[in-house]
Amino acid sequence: MTAVVVGAALLVGACAAPPPRPTPVADLHGARYVVGGGPTDQLVLLCHLAVAVVEAAGAEAVEQCGKLGAADVRLPERSTVDLGWAYVGRADRDLDGGPDQPAPFAAIAAADAVQGVTWLAPTAFADTDALVVGGPVAASGVRRVSDLVARPGTVLCAPPGAAADPRGLGGLLATYGVDPAVVRPLDPGAVLTETVRGRCTAGLVPGTSGRIPALGLVALDDDRGGFGRGTDGRPGPGRGGAAPVVRTPVYAAHPQVAAVLGALTSRLTDDVVRELDRRITVEGRDARDVARGWARDAGLTP
Repeated sequence: MTAVVVGAALLVGACAAPPPRPTPVADLHGARYVVGGGPTDQLVLLCHLAVAVVEAAGAEAVEQCGKLGAADVRLPERSTVDLGWAYVGRADRDLDGGPDQPAPFAAIAAADAVQGVTWLAPTAFADTDALVVGGPVAASGVRRVSDLVARPGTVLCAPPGAAADPRGLGGLLATYGVDPAVVRPLDPGAVLTETVRGRCTAGLVPGTSGRIPALGLVALDDDRGGFGRGTDGRPGPGRGGAAPVVRTPVYAAHPQVAAVLGALTSRLTDDVVRELDRRITVEGRDARDVARGWARDAGLTP
């Protein structure tokens, strides 16, 4: 009797339909992309994600992750890269290697269009720092920056010089009316450890750092949009994020790539990228494996 039951179970398992394959949002058969991204862990991750989704849509992808990036797309004489990633809030608009004033996404895209480069929709995650608090502080009701600044005795820890950045912490302090005297300068690594220990009420860290979830920290909601606003209170370029950049002739041959990559970038929220960064930087996992595993779990690839 037992054998019959086991045999029936095996038969049912053998006949069970496999899970449905995800339907690509667009067909890229016939397209070919040399995809670059680097040198940071996050840009390498984004490169592998782009490779995974364009391949799932039928394109051929030549992976150059960790070697080449958006500058190689925007300076075509340097390489043959067709698709890369750039941070909207930190785009080197004249490609001279020097820092530029932040500019709105539309202005950057319009300037590059003249040079034969097309910017696609940016990610949902922000290209800003974040204020994080430890679990006990979050449990006390501090979930927004407004909650933090209303808390008596707040000690805000940040890397040296951060309070002078008009598009970073300096702008946030001005937006919320916080006295810079509450800022305690610390080495970036110490900001994390002292916030975990509770010696800092909050710490300033990269907003998509995988160490935020790894250490049980909570990123506060910037409910007044202080990051990127500036000490003068004027709005800056916004949350930014990273965006795919494609050579315009390559894009024009298969414009449906915008829909394929848009399905990816819309899912890349702050929390998602923090978790993926945690797997790479904290657990030491390979960026390609992390990217392909998440894309499959998200239903973007088979």
